[in-house]
Amino acid sequence: MQLKPEGRKRGKIASSLAAATCSLLCASQAGVSIAAEEGSVAEESEKAWTYDTAIQYYGEADRVTDISANLLATRSWLDGRSFTFKIGVDTLTGASANGAAPARTPQTFTGPSGSAYTVQARSTPLDPTFLDTRVAASVNYSQPLTERMRAAFGVTFSTEYDYLHGGLNARLDWDFNQRSTTLTLGAAYAHDIIDPVGGAPIGLSDMRVPGNNANKLGQDSKTIGDLLVGVTQVVGKRTICQFNYALSRADGYQTDPYKIISVVDPVTGDNVPGFGPINLYLHEKRPDTRTKHAFYSQVRHALHRDIFDISYRYMTDDWGVRSHTIDLRYRLRYSGFYVQPHARYYLQNAADFYAPVLFDGDPLPQHATADYRMGDLTGATIGVKYGYPFGQGREWSLRFEYYQQSGTSPPEYSVGSLQGLDLFPDVDALIFQGGYRF
Repeated sequence: MQLKPEGRKRGKIASSLAAATCSLLCASQAGVSIAAEEGSVAEESEKAWTYDTAIQYYGEADRVTDISANLLATRSWLDGRSFTFKIGVDTLTGASANGAAPARTPQTFTGPSGSAYTVQARSTPLDPTFLDTRVAASVNYSQPLTERMRAAFGVTFSTEYDYLHGGLNARLDWDFNQRSTTLTLGAAYAHDIIDPVGGAPIGLSDMRVPGNNANKLGQDSKTIGDLLVGVTQVVGKRTICQFNYALSRADGYQTDPYKIISVVDPVTGDNVPGFGPINLYLHEKRPDTRTKHAFYSQVRHALHRDIFDISYRYMTDDWGVRSHTIDLRYRLRYSGFYVQPHARYYLQNAADFYAPVLFDGDPLPQHATADYRMGDLTGATIGVKYGYPFGQGREWSLRFEYYQQSGTSPPEYSVGSLQGLDLFPDVDALIFQGGYRF
């Protein structure tokens, strides 16, 4: 999800992982007469399209609000071929943390577009001019190669004011061991173009009035390559397991062009004067390369009518980030409807170059960011989904969830006037989603 404000369109530089996770597909038909089969083939060919639609609201307290709409259309054939098309639109408004630390006095900031805004004392600096619209689409085609092997190819695309993404992906599935085991190999390549308002800033340069030499002219880019290896295993009549390993390599511009870092006195903790009425703030700088390793496991088990689903993911990268994600769902099936409670827990340690502030007089580090999303944090989600199937493949559903994110700031940054200030504020959000399948 890319986020950016009106007039300068904030972008969290990211691209979607296009290599799809593996799935086990089983089908059987028996006891069909030739005459009936001829009629059913024609009927299924006419009704082979299925659609999943969803409208979602995501709202953070006093921060970002996102309203999105998504459509997934799938065309299936009796010979195992399938075609999917997905399109989504996100509209975001509100306020976003700009990276500067809170202070005991009011702070004034100037963005690349020249607009200025003032933040009250002791408050987390939030840029209130948040506005963006993102459109994303993907196309995927799956084709059986042999009786036990399938191949899939896809294209991804997304666009917004200062960000453009294009990608290709491919996947190969091979069934063996009496079709109880599926091996999946996946690969993806993406190229992203970043064109921030005012140009991509030079890392760790002074944030000044737009138009000076603190910004590079033009745009920048990055490429992402992904590889995936997965195994799906049927364990008895009621249990299925999945294990994946994913390798991702990104090269190019990975700095958030709209995030800054406060420079403070190492003794008093007060802001250091900078350009004119604005204190000294530096643009953040992240490495130009990032290699990530992710290990994922999932177990689904049917308990008579109910379904238990648990997954665990571990990620590590060469930025020093380590994360653990546990996701738990339990679908309770009743006569005519189902209820599915959901809980998710996320734990992450800080990147090697995370720093809430920089101290005046210290040598500039090679890389630095005050973005709390790169710090020590935990995230917890709890919610429930209600679904009502009503025949012929139709179903409508409602989902409600509550999300809370919290973190801690390294103690060495609590000096002078910074003591008692919240350098890592909590984030609370509500999520509502309505879906319809037909």
